[in-house]
Amino acid sequence: MDEMKQLHTNAAGKIDVLSVKHCLQKGDDKLALQYCHELLADNPQHIQTLLFATLASRSLGWLDDALNFINRALELAPEQPAIHSLMGDILLLQKRPECALNALLQARKLGDGSSQISFNIGSAYLALASYEDAKIYFDRALAINSQMVVALVNKGLAEHSLMNLDAAIACFDEALRFEPENIDAKWNKSHVLLTLGRYEEGFRLYEARWTHPKVRLYKRNFDSKSWSGKESLSCKSILLFAEGGFGDTLQFVRYANLFDEDVELIIQCQKPLVELVKGMGIKAKIITSSDAPPKHDYHCSLMSLPLAFGTTVVDVPRFEQYIFPSQDYLRKWKSLTSNSGNAKIGIVARGSVSHKNDRNRSMDLESLLQFLPKTADYFVLQREISEKEKRVISKSDNIMAPGKKLESFSDTAAICEQLDLIVSVDTSVAHLAAAMGKPTVIILPYRPDWRWGASGHETVWYPNATLIRQEHHGGWASAFNCWGSKFPAISGILRFET
Repeated sequence: MDEMKQLHTNAAGKIDVLSVKHCLQKGDDKLALQYCHELLADNPQHIQTLLFATLASRSLGWLDDALNFINRALELAPEQPAIHSLMGDILLLQKRPECALNALLQARKLGDGSSQISFNIGSAYLALASYEDAKIYFDRALAINSQMVVALVNKGLAEHSLMNLDAAIACFDEALRFEPENIDAKWNKSHVLLTLGRYEEGFRLYEARWTHPKVRLYKRNFDSKSWSGKESLSCKSILLFAEGGFGDTLQFVRYANLFDEDVELIIQCQKPLVELVKGMGIKAKIITSSDAPPKHDYHCSLMSLPLAFGTTVVDVPRFEQYIFPSQDYLRKWKSLTSNSGNAKIGIVARGSVSHKNDRNRSMDLESLLQFLPKTADYFVLQREISEKEKRVISKSDNIMAPGKKLESFSDTAAICEQLDLIVSVDTSVAHLAAAMGKPTVIILPYRPDWRWGASGHETVWYPNATLIRQEHHGGWASAFNCWGSKFPAISGILRFET
């Protein structure tokens, strides 16, 4: 409030709603909000001032304040569609799509027939995973404004979620026709191209991630030159650095095997992976992401190496195994996996809740166990165990969960090595087990991550992995339908009764 008072002290002249509007047009949201406070102190029921205060608060990111102002306006004028529309917009920003949808549909019912209201309704349905409904409203927005790029992009997202991949690309291409540099269209199109196996195009467009404001990457600044794959590295040094998650590093560190012997390699990766990367047998200096790298000539992100090497879907570098467990860690965990005579199965039912697609990719541990035979011994390979999961585990004498004792991926690798099979949703443990050459079942949502392709039970990335896919959104039972009989190798390990 001190800042607000100072703004007011420096303001001269008469304050009215036109003054507020002028501030908003100039982008001076703080001053606009200060003026609104002054005006509302004199007339707390002035609807236009409440709407301007809502807009200023929204622009400042003060969404709770914005919601307070719009609720005050709604009490005064419950039949104004603009109020319901603005409320829906704020609720969308607060990631409350169900509440937002109610407000937005009310705005439309009261007469708001704008392209923006249809777009916002579509966006609410998109957030609620109601993809067909989302498409209907994006189409309505586009019928009013055919050049509404955000509607084209969001419709593309809906088509992608429905696995209508050609239709998704058509949406993104249309958006790029109107805005050739639209970062959302580029980024999302890259995922669809890669899902379709169009790696050359897809990996080129995938580089858009570096300029996308919503893509959270560990961005680095180096004095060295960026390596695109065209520059000779003979007798040169290159830093290969991790930028994404643990699974990304495990998947793409394989490319370190492709460099010539006269190239000096420096690999910078997450600390929990350092020992495993050292164990790959690559002549390289391995450092953590927090270490200052030694002087080097070039740098390249691990996730940019497929582009640099010109990888296509038919020549992905495939290794039966390129990650190896440490003997010390194998001895550490030997007693946990002592032979009981039963099949030993590692399981991962969920990943990190911070992952943007965790809602779709993760499943309930108890539900996962229902699809697996009761005669096996199970090892939960998640480091974080919820209270609900602890209760499930405590009811069974054939389920073990090391939990926090998994201090690094070296621990997890040592346990995986002693298991017969790993069954995991799409997490870093799935990448770890598959990179170790272990028989691995990866359970995929209906719309999978690009690296698993659009269909099929095999993956070009891991020879020993088997993919099982949902047949519709949220349908885990459909993924497991008769999976024992479909995959004889897995059935043999799990000893399914037939």
